[in-house]
Amino acid sequence: MLLRFACASCGQHISATRAQIGVTAPCPNCNAAVTVPTASTLPPPAPAPLVRFACASCGQHISATRAQIGVTAPCPNCNAAVTVPKRSTLPPPRPVPLPAPLQTEKKRYETTVILIDYCAAPPAQTKRLKKWTDDFSDARNYLIRELGAFRGEQYFAAIFDHKEKRSVLKEKGQGKLDLLRFCLPRSNG
Repeated sequence: MLLRFACASCGQHISATRAQIGVTAPCPNCNAAVTVPTASTLPPPAPAPLVRFACASCGQHISATRAQIGVTAPCPNCNAAVTVPKRSTLPPPRPVPLPAPLQTEKKRYETTVILIDYCAAPPAQTKRLKKWTDDFSDARNYLIRELGAFRGEQYFAAIFDHKEKRSVLKEKGQGKLDLLRFCLPRSNG
């Protein structure tokens, strides 16, 4: 049996299985974090107000109101005559499924760059940038890109390895060229 609940941010009705109780995932409508409750917070769905059936000629899925039961009309796809049956012959539409859980595990490398621009109007402008990645080369390249685009001269840059629980790069300097030399691979020749 599915649990039915609503997103607290946008009111989107969501369904989940009992195995997903306690799982946090993004709302399929607004991306706000929603956690599957232990019990349904919405009433069970009312009987379908529409009769759902398929055209016998082309298979087109058609919906009609209960007031239209017994009415014959042309199929919207192939124009063959279709009569609205007393009961739905198609299953009800599937509820909106809960998306994949949010990633709660941090990436391995945390790159932090603090740039200080004394060239800006007083007081000095400070810009703090962070990026998480599982690839050291990606972390290093991000750091190089950010320093390459920086106009000022003072910086603090670090790459912290959360798996090893230590800094793999920590630099503070007056000129970004020192750090770029440290980060770039050495050429032979």
